[in-house]
Parts: sequence; C-alpha cells; structure tokens
Amino acid sequence: MTKRYSDNWQVTASYTAAWFKDRNPKRAEWVVGSEGFIVPRPVSFTLARDLGDEYTSAATNQRGRATLNGIWDIGKGLQLSGIYFYGAGEARQATSGKDLRNEGSQSEQRLRPGGSIIDRNSYQSDPIHRVDVRLQQRIPLGGSVTVDGMFEVFNMLNHDNFGSYQTNESNRNYGNPEPNSNIAYLPRVMQLGFRLAF
Repeated sequence: MTKRYSDNWQVTASYTAAWFKDRNPKRAEWVVGSEGFIVPRPVSFTLARDLGDEYTSAATNQRGRATLNGIWDIGKGLQLSGIYFYGAGEARQATSGKDLRNEGSQSEQRLRPGGSIIDRNSYQSDPIHRVDVRLQQRIPLGGSVTVDGMFEVFNMLNHDNFGSYQTNESNRNYGNPEPNSNIAYLPRVMQLGFRLAF
C-alpha cells in the first residue's frame, strides 16, 4: 500500500507471505542395464527420511517479510525519512555433527547416535527487526549548486539481529548466534555524510 507524495509526506507499506519447499534428490542404485552397462535407477525400496526425497521447507524458507517506509519534507530543506523492516525467522538445517552413515560429503548428518533423525530444515532462526532513519538538510549555495548534509542511523533501536547460528548439535554452542558481517545484522551504526550537487 502506498500513500503517494502529497502534503509533503509519503508512506509505503508492504507484506509478503511465502512458502519455499524443496527436496533432495532420490537416491539411485546401480544395476547392470539391458546393454550390459552399469546404470543408475531410482532405489526400489523405502529409505530412511535422511537419505533423500523428503519434501519439506527449504533452507532459508521465510514465511513473512514486512517493510514500512516514509518520507516527510519538514520544510526549509529539512527532510526526515526512515524504514522499518521485519523478517520472520528462517528455516535452517540442524545436524548431529556425526557422519553415522559413513557417506562423507553426501551425508546430511541428520542421524543421531541414539537412532533418531533430525527433522529436515526444522531449526528456526530468530526474526529480524530493523529501523533505519535519515535526517537530511539541503543548503543552497547559489545558482544550481546545493549541498546536502545527512545524518543516518542504522538499526536505530539496536535490536539483536542475527544472520548465522551454530546448528551442529554436538557443538557446545548449539543454537547460539555466530558472527555475521552483513550490514543487515550489525548493531546500531551512525554516520554523517555530505553531497554536493551542481
């Protein structure tokens, strides 16, 4: 929804509901084909859930995203703008940390030592809340030359947003957030800027 720019202000809001699902390929078995060559074919018997072909939420599945942004022209070249972003938690794959099926790089490591299987992409990260604000002052310098001074605050409310987690169940930090240098997950940051137009 958008309230178009009039009376010196504008607001836009949007919400997206989504479902992202997928499956890992079905395992193959190797047999001697009709021409005498060894060829793959789909496994002809039922496998455990962690061995492929299980249709579930995909990694990074995020059920909802919302944004709200606005601009207010206060007057005399002063403008205030901001954006609020919300992102629901994302699906991630937890692992046992042990290759109990001895599959090497193909192992999903969902089998636990006790025999239970970790549900596919069942670990849910925390949601993201972020407010960014900008205060901008335009100063005319004569003719068509202007300078804009800008003061910006990112993650103004200093909300704890995390983009990475420890998902290995055998790690003592399992479930805890891990460092992520992406600006979307940083704590509060402030900056000053200038822009010259001519």
